[in-house]
Parts: sequence; structure tokens; C-alpha cells
Amino acid sequence: MKTKPEDPEIVRAAEALEAQLAELESRSKAARKIELDSEKNIQRAARELNEALAAPEGLANGLRDLALAMERMQARQQAALEPLSEFATRIQGRLAQLEGHMQAFAELGQAASRLSALLKTGPAGGAALIRDANAQLSAIAEGARTLFDAARADGFPEVAREAEALKQRVTALRKRLDQPN
Repeated sequence: MKTKPEDPEIVRAAEALEAQLAELESRSKAARKIELDSEKNIQRAARELNEALAAPEGLANGLRDLALAMERMQARQQAALEPLSEFATRIQGRLAQLEGHMQAFAELGQAASRLSALLKTGPAGGAALIRDANAQLSAIAEGARTLFDAARADGFPEVAREAEALKQRVTALRKRLDQPN
């Protein structure tokens, strides 16, 4: 496989090293096949041997190039990972904010459910029950408005929408309570 200029540096270095090693193996094999039966063959074998013995220097350079490419790859890896640590901290912070908003929403929902159950008991409490229910509904509506503002300011539009919907339901319930039967 021939390297291309757009290949990663480590691929180019590894392929160059592989080519040098293949060349050494080829020269070694070729040199050992030469019959040492004439002056010409002995000289040819000596040349092949000298060329093969020069290969370790090229291999050492190739190994150095590969090691440098690996160091640069490790630096790239580190450069890619460092911002992720900061991003993970940011995710944790956002999750904590969201959990806080969701906890506040759950508490408002529980208060609304308790009040709804109390109102279903019927007219047993009379005017006092209606006054108490109105006060609790006002507190829930105010809590929903506060949650809406906080969620919107913190960039949580879904929580803000749910808080607004809860506020509207509570406000509608208050209006029904205020109407004479």
C-alpha cells in the first residue's frame, strides 16, 4: 500500500519503516542466495552485504520518525481530551441545575395533588376550606411563576413550559373556586 500525502503522519511513518524493513529482508535473502564461487559473485555478495548492513541506520531513523509521530498523536489525543474534562464539569453543573428545577416542579406538583385531594372531600370545610385552598393555590401559582422565570433564565425551556402550564391550571382552579355555586 502506497501512502498518500493526506494519510495520517503515523501511517506514513509506519509504512516507510515497513518498506525499509522489507528492503532489508529482501537484501538479506538475496545476499545469502549468491553462490560464492567466483570473484564477481563474491564482490556482488559483498556489495549486497554492505547495503544490508547499512539498513539498520535507516531503520533507526524510521523508528525515530514513528516514535515522533506517536508522540504527536498522543499530544493530539491529550488536546482532544482536555476540553472534555471541562465539558464534563459543565454537564454536571447543568444536570444539577436541571435536577433542582425538576425537584421544585415535583414539590409544586405534590402540593397541587394534596390540595386537589383535599378539595375532592367536598363542602365539609366550607368557606374556611375555600380560603385555605385559595391561599395554597396562590402559593403554588407563585412557586410555578418563580420556577418558570428561573428555568427560562437558566435555559431550560421544557421546564419553563411545564411550570407555566402548572401555573395556568392552578390559576384556572382558583377562578373556579372563587365562583359562587
